[in-house]
Amino acid sequence: MLISANKKNLQDVQYAIQDLKAEDPAQFVQFKNVISLTRQLQYSFQYLGCLIMDEDASEFSPEVQNSYVLSIYQQEIDKLKKEYCLDKVQQLLATYQEVSYHHICKLILGKEMEMLIGPMVVR
Repeated sequence: MLISANKKNLQDVQYAIQDLKAEDPAQFVQFKNVISLTRQLQYSFQYLGCLIMDEDASEFSPEVQNSYVLSIYQQEIDKLKKEYCLDKVQQLLATYQEVSYHHICKLILGKEMEMLIGPMVVR
């Protein structure tokens, strides 16, 4: 998937992330934790976003050697959605979907905004 983000879009996302962090720190922390887990497993942030948003994630499904790990990951996402509701996270993702779940997750992890500007292929 080809995406392109400009500085204004990324700044808007950055402000929305700060709002989420201030308004609902529990949801923010849980979301950041699952982003870190996703990175550790080397799964796509687009895949994570699709799972949280209940979208078809087949395009971004990881090529896994161990289906058990993937099933545990998916169970953790489902558990997280049930226990923490994630309504504000879902609102953030829906509002800035055109920026991409990948960029949103990278910003939450502290990636410099300037590094995300311009066209990029996300898998």
